[in-house]
Amino acid sequence: MPEHNYICLKGVFKKDSEPSFFPANRAFRYGDALHENIHACATAPQFLGYHLERLFENMRLLSMEVPAFFSADFFTQLITQLLNKNRQFGGARIRLTVFRDTVEDFVPEQGRISFLLESQPLAHDHYALNEKGLIADICPGFTKHTGPLSHVHDAHALLYLLAAIEGRKNSQDEVVMLNEAGRIVETPDSNIFLVSGDSVFTPDIRQGCIPGVMRRVVTELAGAAGYRVNDQSRLTPAALDDAEEVFLTNAVDGIRWVGAFHERRYYKRMAKILTGLLNERAFNRI
Repeated sequence: MPEHNYICLKGVFKKDSEPSFFPANRAFRYGDALHENIHACATAPQFLGYHLERLFENMRLLSMEVPAFFSADFFTQLITQLLNKNRQFGGARIRLTVFRDTVEDFVPEQGRISFLLESQPLAHDHYALNEKGLIADICPGFTKHTGPLSHVHDAHALLYLLAAIEGRKNSQDEVVMLNEAGRIVETPDSNIFLVSGDSVFTPDIRQGCIPGVMRRVVTELAGAAGYRVNDQSRLTPAALDDAEEVFLTNAVDGIRWVGAFHERRYYKRMAKILTGLLNERAFNRI
C-alpha cells in the first residue's frame, strides 16, 4: 500500500500529502461546497447516477454552473483510476466534493466550480448488515430546522457533528434528530425507517431530512418486494415506541438496524431482507 493516497483535484491526480488549497478557497472559508459520499467496489461506483442527479440539482439551486462534461462516464473513469492508483480493489468510500472556483469577495460574480475526489477503504466489499443492533435515542440539544436548504447535501456539517458528539457522550451509537415541530427527521449521517407489519415509514423530505440516495434505493426495493411504503411520513418520537423495527440507511453503509431505543427492543427481519435485495441490485448477488 502506498505511503500516501492519491486524490483527484480538477481531474489531476496528486498525492494527498501535497499542498492543494489556498486559504481563500471558498469551501474552507465559507463552506461554499457540496459533497456526495459514494460506495465503490472492485473500482466501480454504485448508484452513481442517483448521486449525480442529486448533486446537479443542488448545484443549480446554489447557482453553481454544471459543466457540460460532468457525466456518469466522466466520474466513473476518474473514480476507477483513483482506486487503481490507491490499490483499493475491495469496498471503498468515495467522497466527491464540488466547490465554487473563485477567490472573489463573499458574493461571487461567477458560478464556475472545481471538484475533488478522495477514496478510503472499507471493511466490507459489499453492503453488510451490522451484527449487533445500534443503541439510539432522541437528540435533545440540537434541532434540524426545515427550510429551502434543509435538504441540500452541503459542507455545513457542524449541526450533525455536534449532535453525534452529544450522542457519543451519552454512550449512544446514533441520535435521532427532530425538527422545530418535534417530528423525526434523520440521524447525523443517515435517513431513518420505521417498520410496522408489512408497512415501512420514513420522514417526508419536507420534514427537513436529506433525500438520501440509499433512502431512494431502499424505498424502491421495499415497494418492488410488495411492502407498503410511506415516504411522506410525519413521525413523532412516540412512533419509535410503536415500531417493530427501526433501521438507518446511507450510501456507504447501506442498511444498519437499530436494536434498542430506551426500553424498546427491535427485530431486524425486514432490514435483513432488504440488505439481501440491495446487494442483489448493486452487485447482482446476495
